[in-house]
Order: sequence, then C-alpha cells, then structure tokens
Amino acid sequence: MSEYTEKRIVVQAVPVGRGPVVESRVDSIVNERQGISGVAITALVVAAIAAAVVITMLIINSQQKTSEDLLAQERARTAAAQQVPAQPAPQQPLIVNMPAAQPATVVVPAPVVTPVQPPPSYSDSAPSNAALEIDATSLLQNDAELRTYAIDVKVTNATAVLSGNVSDEALKKRAGRLTETVHGIKGVINDIAVRP
Repeated sequence: MSEYTEKRIVVQAVPVGRGPVVESRVDSIVNERQGISGVAITALVVAAIAAAVVITMLIINSQQKTSEDLLAQERARTAAAQQVPAQPAPQQPLIVNMPAAQPATVVVPAPVVTPVQPPPSYSDSAPSNAALEIDATSLLQNDAELRTYAIDVKVTNATAVLSGNVSDEALKKRAGRLTETVHGIKGVINDIAVRP
C-alpha cells in the first residue's frame, strides 16, 4: 500500500504599499511507500503452499502410522492366539457303518491264555466251533493290514468259511493263511470277495 503525504507551505505577503502580492508556495510531496514488493508476495505464497504440503504429508503419515499400528496389534493378537496351547479335543469313538448286505462283525477281545492244564478228560477233545470262530476273528482283527475290513468267520466241523470284502488278492490270501494258523482249524474255505 502506498501512502502519500502532501505538505504545503503557503507564504503570503501582505502589501505594505502598493506593491504586488507575491504568493509563494512550497509544495513538497513526500511519497513514502510502505508495503510489500512483488518478490515478497511471491515468497509468502510459496511459503503458504509449502506449509500446506507439509501439513498434508503429516496428516497422511499419521494415518499411515495409525493403520500400521493397528496391523501390528492384530498380528500380535494372532501370534498370541497361535501360541496358546490348544487343548486336545476329546476324540470321538470311531464309528464304522457296515452295509446292510454284510453281517456285522463283533469285535471280541482275544482270549486270555492261562497256563492251567485242562483236566485229563478234556485233553483229547477239540475246541468248540464258537471258540475257533473267536480265535480266528481275533487274529484277523489284530492284523494291521486286515483290521479295517469286515471279515466274517464261521466254523463248522473244524472248517472255517471266510466271507467279506477286501481291496486286493494279497489281502484275501493273507486272511486265509492267518486263519489256517488257528489251532484246531483243519481247513479254510476262502469266500472273501476282492473289490478295489
């Protein structure tokens, strides 16, 4: 802005006689320029823009830091949850659904062998068919490869008849060989079906 000051000095002569009146005026115009030059205005505009950019960057940085902090907290919670020892879930009993066409196999625990000698009158008698069936079924159920298959054993006159399904011929033969090892079984009829 500019401010102009004007000073006037008026000197007036009073005629003392008949002389001419002389007016003398000294005008002094003082132009005091107080204000801002164009360079200063440009510098202020640039400084204002720079300040706005810095403030914007600080706001963005603050938001980014906040989101990174939240992400770090979430990762810490996840890591803590993974480190908590999981309590073992109670195991459900294994349920095997048998097709209706096949007879259900009853798992019978292996008979306990006792060192007691039978009475002399029973020493020459053969084990019963039911005892032989239990022994053969127990042997097949204790075999690691055959325990997952339902193999039925029927014994008549010391001859075991095997029925059921297995996935390959080697398992069928294995079941027959194991049944032959049961003391008291004289023959094995292997009617096990091979169904892959």
